[in-house]
This record gives sequence, C-alpha cells and structure tokens, in this order.
Amino acid sequence: MVAPGVSRGWIIGLCLILAAAIAACSPPTPSPRERVLEFVRLIQSDSLPNIMPYIDLDSVAAYEYADAKYDSLPLPQKKQRLLDAFAGSGEIRANWARAQIVVNEEQFLDDTSASVEVSFIDRSTRIQYYSQFLMKKRAASWIITDFQIN
Repeated sequence: MVAPGVSRGWIIGLCLILAAAIAACSPPTPSPRERVLEFVRLIQSDSLPNIMPYIDLDSVAAYEYADAKYDSLPLPQKKQRLLDAFAGSGEIRANWARAQIVVNEEQFLDDTSASVEVSFIDRSTRIQYYSQFLMKKRAASWIITDFQIN
C-alpha cells in the first residue's frame, strides 16, 4: 500500500536511483589485460599465495602437461606439478622472473571469453616469445584457462 500523496511512479524512480547509486559504488571488474598483468607481477615477485583466483588449474594443467611423456600422470599430479612450477624456485616462476614480460592488448572473443597477448623477452639473448593467455569470465572475474605459446 502506498502512502497518500505518493505515486507508485515516484517510488519506482527512487528505487532506480538507489540501484544506480549502489552499482556506481561497486568496484569495477578488472579487464582481462589487467588480470594478466597483476598475475604476472605477482608470479615474478613470488608474492602470490594462491593462484586459484587467477587461473583455472584443471584446464591449464591438462593443457600444459598434454605431452605423451605425461600421459600416465593423473590430473591431481599435473595440477601439483603446475603449482610447484609457479612458486619459489619453480621452472615457470624462474623463467618469468628472468624475462622482460610485456602484457599487450586484449581481444574479446565474446562476452565471457577473451585473449591477452603476452611477450616474453629473454634478457640475455633478446629473443622474444609470443603467447596468448586465453581467459574466461567466471563469477564476475577473468581467469586464465590456457597459455598458447607461439
């Protein structure tokens, strides 16, 4: 029931204004490029306590260890191997710490998927490697689902 002298249109308008104000106050979702940039910085500095908010571990582990020499390795062991590679003196973290990494442009494939081009430049040889980080939007955040090295 609406109070006398107050129209329903006025109440609906007030609700819409309130909803817009709440939406304006919520922090913006980082872009795929911003997420990759943050992920790379944290890996390089070895200050990423948990990579799960940035990476789909199942997807990346299955792709990274798809070679025939890993056929007998079950997925949980592939995932642990990948986690170890990103931490401390792990292979991926060591390589990324030595490289100059340039996070380039993002390209949206659709509303929930994107790719981000990343260049890895060897500091001693100056050889440049290109990679595409494939991303999916899940729970209002972008996560890495695959690395494609060219």
